Amino acid sequence: MAAPGISARMTAGPVGVAGRYRLGESLGAGGMGQVWVARDEVLGREVAVKEIVLPEDLVAGERDSVHRRMLQEARAAARLSHPNVAQVYDVFEDEGRAWIVMEYVASRSLQEVIHDDGPLTPVRAAEIGLELVAALEAAHRKGVRHRDVKPANVLLGHDGRVVLTDFGIASIDGDSVITTTSEVVLGSPQYMSPERATDGTAEASSDLWSLGATLYAAVEGRSPFARPSAMGTLTALAADEPDPAVRAGALQPVLDGLLRKDPAERIDIAETRRRLRAVLAGSAPPPRDEPAPEPAAGPTGPTVPTAAGPTDPAGPTDLTGPRRRRRLVLLASVIVAVLVAGALIFRLATRTGPGSGTRAQEPPATTATTAPAAPAPVPSAPGSSPANAGPGRATAKPPAKTTVRNTGRVLPPRPSGWRDYRDPTGFALYVPEGWNRSRDGSIVYFRNPRGGGTLGIDQTDEPKWDPVADWRGKRDHRVGAGEFPGYKEIHIREVSYFRKAADWEYTFNGSNTRQHVNNRGVVTSAHQAYGIYWQTPDRAWAAARKDLQLIFDSFRPAT
Repeated sequence: MAAPGISARMTAGPVGVAGRYRLGESLGAGGMGQVWVARDEVLGREVAVKEIVLPEDLVAGERDSVHRRMLQEARAAARLSHPNVAQVYDVFEDEGRAWIVMEYVASRSLQEVIHDDGPLTPVRAAEIGLELVAALEAAHRKGVRHRDVKPANVLLGHDGRVVLTDFGIASIDGDSVITTTSEVVLGSPQYMSPERATDGTAEASSDLWSLGATLYAAVEGRSPFARPSAMGTLTALAADEPDPAVRAGALQPVLDGLLRKDPAERIDIAETRRRLRAVLAGSAPPPRDEPAPEPAAGPTGPTVPTAAGPTDPAGPTDLTGPRRRRRLVLLASVIVAVLVAGALIFRLATRTGPGSGTRAQEPPATTATTAPAAPAPVPSAPGSSPANAGPGRATAKPPAKTTVRNTGRVLPPRPSGWRDYRDPTGFALYVPEGWNRSRDGSIVYFRNPRGGGTLGIDQTDEPKWDPVADWRGKRDHRVGAGEFPGYKEIHIREVSYFRKAADWEYTFNGSNTRQHVNNRGVVTSAHQAYGIYWQTPDRAWAAARKDLQLIFDSFRPAT
């Protein structure tokens, strides 16, 4: 029998581990251990500490396997440095027990949000999906497969950050697949791909299936194969199609492409990103029959430029070596895995940070009762040619500074209902209070949760010095490709704003109503430019024009 975990041995006072980490409140527990919020007394910061407590019924060989898996988790996550991935700081043994020290994220899990607030809108699910795509793309490029993407492992930070966590059963290219002596495949059956359930294969496409099941749950409130028992879920996974979605709306093409049982027919990361962006742009794209490279432009909006050219393909090839085809009876063994690999949620909804005992101020959750947001902005800082302009492919580094430039301009009074937003990259401006913030690559979005307004800010460190010519080139490329139905240009003209600037203003037919856009490209220095994108329904443009002017007047670039 395994010795009890530290939770069973704790006294009334705090417990220290390795002479460095002072354990506090428990964040969550699962079949393989428990997670605590802890104080790193050397660096003076809060961290999440995971104690590995092995199930009592594991034989000696299986215990060794799980210990190796713990080391594999640390190696997998330590390879990754990405804002959408929880960082691993340390791994060690203390008094014969294994521990992993991770980044602490003040957040709620997506599972908690669905349970507490209800299903999300397709737009909000697409916003979260884009950030998870970025996390998986970063992992796959390093040869890491997550293998347990599910709502409980998606953290929605109180600061708006979306984080994929718990790489506890991840696999790495070049490593052998770790199973127990009973050939148990670890994972959560409701979110596990068919190929993982049948032969334990961990491929990039398997993570994408799990992403699709997670997004399905985000809008439907349950997984596509939810059944009363684990066996019922596994039987449905083997024999049935996903339950029809009734709330998916514009997200349906994304779900259809990801939840294909044949991995060869499943859409890839680039196509997933394209379809998610189409949801945010207000029009669902026609599904493609096969995975395809990401197109040079999005479906209905101006695009983010690529100042340094397209990014590399999404990762190395999948795990090498022959695939071991196992009998379908292996599905039954996955039930055991449910008891072995639990969901460890690294969150603390009642804390705001180090030393705080007050409840965190959480941004309002978007639920199914919230009206869809306006079409997604894809602002474009003046910095690249249309030929390289692929959605989300901006590779120019944002400014590394974190201070706001004193431009000598007098800030306007900040009206009631507005806040002074300061971005981690250094720029600042006024934005309406209560608008939902999200990120897609270098772009930060603010959307009116009731619909009717969208603000986007993009940036590049490789500006072009003729914003008017830059806009004309983008217009010819995008409009010529037929990407703005009913396009009507109001003007492309130079404006007096910082060093150089130009406005591209136009209207086009959105999915439900005519949309009005102003995209301002502004060069603020020899190595810095921004795109400030503003979109409203055409009928509301005149009333919202004063809001756009306030945004322009309050904008301050990074130093």
